[in-house]
Amino acid sequence: MEAAEETLDSKGKAMFLSLATDEERHAEMVQRQLREIEGGGTYVLMSGLDAPDIDLDAKLFPPERQQVEARIGRNPNELDALHVALENEIRSYDLYRAAAKETESEAGRRMYRWLAGAEMTHFDLLMSNYESLVAMGGWV
Repeated sequence: MEAAEETLDSKGKAMFLSLATDEERHAEMVQRQLREIEGGGTYVLMSGLDAPDIDLDAKLFPPERQQVEARIGRNPNELDALHVALENEIRSYDLYRAAAKETESEAGRRMYRWLAGAEMTHFDLLMSNYESLVAMGGWV
């Protein structure tokens, strides 16, 4: 939300707002499952949740900050926000893929795979915008 407030471009602002909404939904999903487990239950298989077939051993890689900083000439605040967002998506992806590998519950694995896939999609979107800002000075 902070990045959306700081971003002047309407496309960038809309992207950050959309990502914030997605992350709120992810948090609600995880909190529902947590309440079930803390209540003595187990993961609940969520309807309509099609987990993508992702390689749980594959990592996402951030851009090399030093290389990017050498090329940055425009919108450093927006680029910094994108870099932080990329790092957050990587951490979230790694967290969810590790949880998907470790949990014994099929419902839990499915949820974590879905969340990892969502974070991968976010990463791709952010990286496209990052590269566009660096190369062309504009949002995708």
